[in-house]
Amino acid sequence: MDKLVDSPWFLRITALVLALLMFFTVRSETSPGNNTTTTSDRQTEVIHNVPVKVLYDDKNLIVTGVPQTVDVSVKGPLALVLQTKALKDYEVYLDLSKETIGKHKVKFKYKGFSDKLQIQIEPSTIDVSIEEKVTRTFKVDPDFNQSQLAPDYFVKTMTANPNEVTVTGAKSVVDSIAYVKAMLSGESRVTESFTKEAPVKVLDRDMNKLDITISPSTVQVKVDIGEYNKEVPISLNVKGNPKDNLKVKSLKADASHITLFGPKDELERISSLPVDVDVSKLKKSDDVTVNLSKPSGVTKLSTNQLKVHVTLDDSLSSNKNVYDETTNNQETTSATTSTAIVDNVKVSVKNLDKEQFAIDNETSYYVSVFVTGDDQEIANITASDIQLYVDAKDVKEGTNTLKILGSSPTGTTWKATPSSIKLKISQLS
Repeated sequence: MDKLVDSPWFLRITALVLALLMFFTVRSETSPGNNTTTTSDRQTEVIHNVPVKVLYDDKNLIVTGVPQTVDVSVKGPLALVLQTKALKDYEVYLDLSKETIGKHKVKFKYKGFSDKLQIQIEPSTIDVSIEEKVTRTFKVDPDFNQSQLAPDYFVKTMTANPNEVTVTGAKSVVDSIAYVKAMLSGESRVTESFTKEAPVKVLDRDMNKLDITISPSTVQVKVDIGEYNKEVPISLNVKGNPKDNLKVKSLKADASHITLFGPKDELERISSLPVDVDVSKLKKSDDVTVNLSKPSGVTKLSTNQLKVHVTLDDSLSSNKNVYDETTNNQETTSATTSTAIVDNVKVSVKNLDKEQFAIDNETSYYVSVFVTGDDQEIANITASDIQLYVDAKDVKEGTNTLKILGSSPTGTTWKATPSSIKLKISQLS
């Protein structure tokens, strides 16, 4: 029974029976023997949301300005009007197969309606634009609102997979593309790295979304989250006295610097990490493992233990312990060597191809520098004496982490903290 009801022929026969029934009903009402006469044998109905079919070379051209649906007014004999609405054997279309590239005013056409019906389409004509269809490849720029991060966390890197998409559309629309972004939404107070699928959006320079085909329409975005940190030098201090009147000749740690994690304002006030090395149990030169304590405000250390090699010397005549604090993992015994911290040293950007790339939110970059050398050489050293830069010759679109390079005055060594800076690069169209 269901198959019979769904059959087109069943619908056609039913409509025909209804039409004949209405015809004879109207005829009987208007016959001479009937006292009531009427002229209501014509009916007007509006068929809403009739789909529009467009005929054109869709492999090479794009047509814009065509509505998806139109309204069709049908006027004629009641039976035909009702039959037309029931069967839906009609079609509204635009024939643009012979039109050239450009703007045109075109009229809707139709077929499948009875010749006895008056057909009116609203709107009857429209303005359309025919353009060349183009396909191009664009790099995807992952986009994540960092306000969703927990306090004192930041985005280290973001990568999209795949990192390129293909867009297809009208040439004028493709030419107006300024941004291709993978827009991420996430939970608030994010503290851990994550990977999530994100929709790709194509925007113009005014951040308006463009009507264009994107393949693929979504990408996987990996977001690497980090806690604010700061690298500081380790300052070794002797605690206690060795056995048998031995003296401390030198201390040498297996690392000269350590990374501290925590709130940014807390880290800014810390310039070094003092470490007390207890030598009171030593009878000879040996390694001492020191458990490190976190300074106030610091949430985490890059390592919780430090191995320090203590060299003892019983030939020293002085009763005072002598030791050298080392820098860059190099043991030194000169009493005149020390380390100075120079703040606000500017880092310049060199070798950036400004015709091809631009730095997003370009600003000046400043770091702190630990300078080691003879006391006299570093006594009056200033930020202007240290020349730092990053080489942007091989940057790519997106976030680039570049190592800080440079030089300090002759006879000194230097170490910048942080040792690199991040540049967010956009490719100029």
